[in-house]
Amino acid sequence: MTSIAEHGGWPTILSVLAQGSDLSSQSARAALGNILTGDATDAQIAAFIVALRMKGESVEEISGLVDAMLDNAAPLELPDGAIDIVGTGGTAMRRRAALSVSTMSCFVTATAGAIVAKHGNVGASSTSGSFDTLNALGVTTGLDAAGVRRCIDSTGLAFIHAKSFHPAMRFAGPVRSQLGIPTVFNLLGPLSHPGRVDKQLVGVGDPAVQDRVAATFATRGARRSWVVHGSGLDELTLAGPTRVVEVREGVVAGDFTIDPESVGLATVGEADLAGGGPEDNAHIARDIFSGHEAGPRRDIVALNSGAALLVAGVVDSLVDGVEMAVETIASGAVADKLAAVAEVSAAAAP
Repeated sequence: MTSIAEHGGWPTILSVLAQGSDLSSQSARAALGNILTGDATDAQIAAFIVALRMKGESVEEISGLVDAMLDNAAPLELPDGAIDIVGTGGTAMRRRAALSVSTMSCFVTATAGAIVAKHGNVGASSTSGSFDTLNALGVTTGLDAAGVRRCIDSTGLAFIHAKSFHPAMRFAGPVRSQLGIPTVFNLLGPLSHPGRVDKQLVGVGDPAVQDRVAATFATRGARRSWVVHGSGLDELTLAGPTRVVEVREGVVAGDFTIDPESVGLATVGEADLAGGGPEDNAHIARDIFSGHEAGPRRDIVALNSGAALLVAGVVDSLVDGVEMAVETIASGAVADKLAAVAEVSAAAAP
């Protein structure tokens, strides 16, 4: 990795972006590397991420930023075939009443037989981030590599706290929180999994970046990824059509649209999919996991779980995946998975 000085320093980096031009992959990597080593000022960090946001991040820039993230990440080894299920956040619904769909889907997908390694964080621009909900559910987060591996070996499910594996993000985190708007860091979380998983179900809140995220996964050799945007939500939705861009074996294989009715689910209003704060989401999750709640919130979890099961290779079609997810939820076995994860994660805490 080259230093930022070799790319002209911050004045050159920021001038290029201010002119609406793209950085090379190596320049983007050097700039974020400077941030992650604590050598950039808050003003430089804010100018960099806002300028990228206003211009629109290129695939080459995003890939360089991912390289910088992984350059500074703690190592993590995971079983082959593990899948990440994550949303970028940044949607209007998440700012009002976030429903922890991807987090709940992780439990359902793992209960149904996939190996799930979710990379995430507490909320930066939503009412409840994944790890806020997990803490409210009694799951111990912040595990080190040994603890994560113990959880995934014991339960088939582990949660990788970005703060633990990307400690250098502490230099950018306060600026990101102060800005309070979605930035490239919303994209970098799903793309910078420290375990380097090559199967992903990733929801993006901004449809303008959907193809770029998929292209970045392809550039980086993903085995199979679905990058989805669901009618204003960063997940597959019941509130309208969901556009999916699929990556297979390092190539963007195409895109298609999924309507809820095509997999046997009803279309509902966005208000029917509302969540809330961490305790609200924990309550909703427990009701769904026990098999006691039927309705739109259970169905959107089943839809996303079904997609994850397909991407993971557990089922051969989305219809089969949704059916398996519904049956898994109805059995009450997901509640047992939650209890097991809570027990093992507590024992695995450093």
